[in-house]
Amino acid sequence: MGILLGILAATVWGIAGVAGGLAARLVGPTRTIAWAMMLGMVVAVPLALASGAPGRVDVRTGLWILLISACMLLGLVCVYAGMRYGSISVVAPISATYGGVAALIAIVAGDPVTGLAIGALSLAVVGAVLAARGETLTPGAAYSNQRVAALLGAGAAVVWGVQLWAGGQIQDDLGASWLVASARMIGVLVIVVPLLVRGGLRVERKAVPYLLVAGVGEVCGFTLYLFDSEYGIAQAAVLTGQYGTVAALIGIFVLKERLRFTQIIGLVLIVIAVIGLALA
Repeated sequence: MGILLGILAATVWGIAGVAGGLAARLVGPTRTIAWAMMLGMVVAVPLALASGAPGRVDVRTGLWILLISACMLLGLVCVYAGMRYGSISVVAPISATYGGVAALIAIVAGDPVTGLAIGALSLAVVGAVLAARGETLTPGAAYSNQRVAALLGAGAAVVWGVQLWAGGQIQDDLGASWLVASARMIGVLVIVVPLLVRGGLRVERKAVPYLLVAGVGEVCGFTLYLFDSEYGIAQAAVLTGQYGTVAALIGIFVLKERLRFTQIIGLVLIVIAVIGLALA
């Protein structure tokens, strides 16, 4: 059951990531994030309420939540902007290496490090460099700058790595469900309200399905991860960390993105690195 939940979480997250990228190409990253936050909050808040009262809520917890929310939003900006500049099949796997960044922060903070973690981190860097080389060819589509897209994917990995590490500092105090809900409520206040005041929430009708999948899918994916983690955190991390692989496969086989051989090798190395980091 745990394996099935992990595969489902990775699949849902991968589909949500692709949908968000396609929406960003139509309406821009900011409005995509705004709608994702609104729709995500509709799902996340009831889940948090159903989990019971939040744990410790004080100034320290509030500051951590602000940092986590800022990293979440900045990471989404990087990913969606990257998917406008370049191919989804390159940006998504690179962004999925955020676990390596969290591990690196933990190392700096004094946590013990294993040889597997160091090797996986090195492999992730090599894979990202190879994935960023050359231009992706897609029938009927033109990407303005694949290298910028790859750098934005790396930027998302960095800030999401900080988010993951910071979440580990307060998750037991606040509760995972309330942590997710709080971040989305802050996202609504920071992104949605200003856009609403300026009348900037209107979107093209054809973007609505993508926005629905992106907003609801992200929260559903995290919920599946929480259930999966009950069967073992290591297993859950390995399986759900493959959402970048799912997104890449959708990009290649559904969106017909054509990668060069060096980029394919890079993506394979990233997949191996993600598995290694989860097991380290």
